[in-house]
Amino acid sequence: MKQRKNLIKIILIGIIGVLLAIAYAQRYRFVNQKLKGAPIKAYSIGEEVKMEQDILINYTMEGYSIRVNQAEVLSYKEFLKKYHAEDEYSYVPDKIYDVEVTLRNIDANDETGVNLSEFYVQGAAVCAGLDTNLLEQVNSNLKGVYEIALRKNSSITIHLPFGLYEENFKKDVWSHLNDFKMNFVATLYPTKKIVHLYAQ
Repeated sequence: MKQRKNLIKIILIGIIGVLLAIAYAQRYRFVNQKLKGAPIKAYSIGEEVKMEQDILINYTMEGYSIRVNQAEVLSYKEFLKKYHAEDEYSYVPDKIYDVEVTLRNIDANDETGVNLSEFYVQGAAVCAGLDTNLLEQVNSNLKGVYEIALRKNSSITIHLPFGLYEENFKKDVWSHLNDFKMNFVATLYPTKKIVHLYAQ
């Protein structure tokens, strides 16, 4: 009799466990069907992107705007030559996506700024982050600082070097990297704002 009661308890616990698992799976499926990716707003080189209440990774940059002035893919040697920079590092990118931007404080409050190290460029199945060593070399006015706060109605032009490594690209893409469609990501959420770095 005692064994039968224990068997019934085990069966009931098993049935309840299965029902809970099914309910969880249904809820998970329901929630994920409702979620959608952030809407994407695309800009071209030369257009001003207002940050508004959108964030990139950690912080709001409300009151700031960014404009991509120009962008080009350079080999590491071409990059050093362009900026008269020294070859100081042992681990360097194979190529650099050199992106010139102008940051502007439209009406940001004193606690708001821009963290340059959060910016990146992105293409199909590839992403390239900022090379902070090279950033410092080509923007000596930053003095090694990556977080910038500007006075209202002021701006600064900065060269952002994004490291590109051959092993991250297919061979045919790497040999024609200038034609590869990459975007500068200005914000991620709630609106993803990107700047096309290629001719449309």
